Amino acid sequence: MKSFFINTGPYNINDISKHLIFSEKKKFDNLLVKNISNLIDAEKGDLTFLESPKYLSELSKSHASFCLLESKYNKYIDKKKIVPIFSKNPLLDFIIIAKIFYPESDNDNYEFSQNRNYENLNQYNTLIDNSVKIGNDFKVGLNTTIKKNVIIGNNVKIGSNCVISNSKIADNVIINDGTVIGKIGFGFKYINNKLNFIPHIGCVILGKNSYIGSNCTIDRGSFSNTVIGENTMLDNQVHLAHNVKIGNFCYIAGQVGIAGSTQIGNHCMIGGQAGISGHLKIGNNVQIGGGSGVLKHLEDNSKVMGYPAKSIKDFLKS
Repeated sequence: MKSFFINTGPYNINDISKHLIFSEKKKFDNLLVKNISNLIDAEKGDLTFLESPKYLSELSKSHASFCLLESKYNKYIDKKKIVPIFSKNPLLDFIIIAKIFYPESDNDNYEFSQNRNYENLNQYNTLIDNSVKIGNDFKVGLNTTIKKNVIIGNNVKIGSNCVISNSKIADNVIINDGTVIGKIGFGFKYINNKLNFIPHIGCVILGKNSYIGSNCTIDRGSFSNTVIGENTMLDNQVHLAHNVKIGNFCYIAGQVGIAGSTQIGNHCMIGGQAGISGHLKIGNNVQIGGGSGVLKHLEDNSKVMGYPAKSIKDFLKS
């Protein structure tokens, strides 16, 4: 997976294994690990991890060369393609490795260097980092800061009091006042009684013609990207956690919260103050009533409401 953050690798797999806490201690062939990635995005030379049996189908399709996993999943791995590294806690060991490859990705970078092409905006207290790339017909409001690792397409409009970093923004996107995009997500683990933030090496991708309301918060991805599809509209005060992926032509009303790594299909509608739990798959053409709590996967064309969310017919009966 490509990242805005600097990859300090490659590293010899034996040098990496010395830092692991929960993995078996053994000597591997002297092979290089080029990068880290999730199962789906991994390429040859990458190291990945398997945290749960629900991702076994992704393991079978992965192009990774190394995988951290529990020994009970040994029979599911193709050892001709992937070197298994058996661990009692693959996620925590993967976090340790991620910090080696991307030491700057588990916090937010506050360094800033003003882009001289936009020095005229200083009078409006709007600051744009020297690394930012911007297309034509760009408009921005007062007191907005566009930090490192941002690529902006054509005809993009960004309101006042916004903070944007680690993002790829396509053409014709509108971002309203007070919105924060690309910050580190809410993810941490205790390793040997020490709090460790999970590195967030991903970014936020906003598709063409998408609309982001005021005072929204969209976290960048941890080991994949946070993605909003084309022509998708977010109302005010929406929160999208890390790795959330939303399809095209979706409409999400105010104060909706979507937890990490949940995937929303195309042409979905989500009513105000609904909450969707993490690691779920919501199908296409799904409608979720306002104030609902979604705790399980939803198939295409589902219409649900209530807490926990159930079919509208069952909700009205009860």
